[in-house]
Amino acid sequence: MTAAESGRTPPDQRDAWSAGAKAAVPFTVAIFAFGISFGVLAKGAGFSALAASSMSGLVFVGSSQFAAVSVIVNGGGWAAAVAAGTLLNLRYLVMGFAILPALRGGRARRAVESQLVIEESWAIASDADGHFDRVRLLSSGVVLWLGWVAGTLVGAVGPFRAVDILNYGLDAVSPVLFFLLLAPHLGTARKRSAAATAVAGAVVLTAMAVPDAAIAVACVIAVVWTWRSR
Repeated sequence: MTAAESGRTPPDQRDAWSAGAKAAVPFTVAIFAFGISFGVLAKGAGFSALAASSMSGLVFVGSSQFAAVSVIVNGGGWAAAVAAGTLLNLRYLVMGFAILPALRGGRARRAVESQLVIEESWAIASDADGHFDRVRLLSSGVVLWLGWVAGTLVGAVGPFRAVDILNYGLDAVSPVLFFLLLAPHLGTARKRSAAATAVAGAVVLTAMAVPDAAIAVACVIAVVWTWRSR
């Protein structure tokens, strides 16, 4: 009798679940701290701990949650908050199309599984050949989700204030997360030079008081370096 026939998870699949969960741990530590920041912001906007943690559990996207709550803090309505969060989430359409072949079942099941697709779980699930591993996606996504919701709850019920976000350096968590995503892909001199050029461009543009342009410049550098490597 095979493992599948007996209802047990095959050893290789158990290894994949374990690998995905372990790979998510470094990101989860940062996401937990990031969640504390969101919990503090949500509390300052008048959200209860239940409302803040429920939002994190259902939305599970830090950037859109920060944007939505920031709109409310600055006097905007719920429609404007939803619009801001939705615009920031449009990137997940592209990510969703890429990872769709790895998901299983009908539309309802795939819709549920896709809720665990964020930048970190997407990167952990990806292979060098551009394919995605469903088990790594789900296992890492669950661990990341738990860290995000737990961090939000701690920020919402704890004694933290908005000023503590700066005092404890929690505002630096977002760049750290993206560095963790980038670091495994810097295996060649060409990739390291591309990253260094993007960093230099970001520093210069920030010094020139146009930091928003740094993202566009970094994307152009990535496209050029990718084209040159073909």
